[in-house]
Amino acid sequence: MEVEAVGAIPSPRRPMQVVGVSAELTEARTKLREATPSGRWDAVIAEVNRLQYDEHLSPLAALKAVHAKLASGWIPPLGR
Repeated sequence: MEVEAVGAIPSPRRPMQVVGVSAELTEARTKLREATPSGRWDAVIAEVNRLQYDEHLSPLAALKAVHAKLASGWIPPLGR
């Protein structure tokens, strides 16, 4: 019995859309990066991590809190 080869199934042409919590995290991180002064991303992420561990904030809440700090004039320290 002969079996014909089946070609690869093409992947969808549309980009995948992130939904739910993942979409919110992606959007919050993008906004935070846009608001971050040049060369200060590491300090901003360090503050996000600090809020998560010290203040027990969720990742989304920590991202939003640091974004609010930046909007109110907080300038993160320069990376080393």
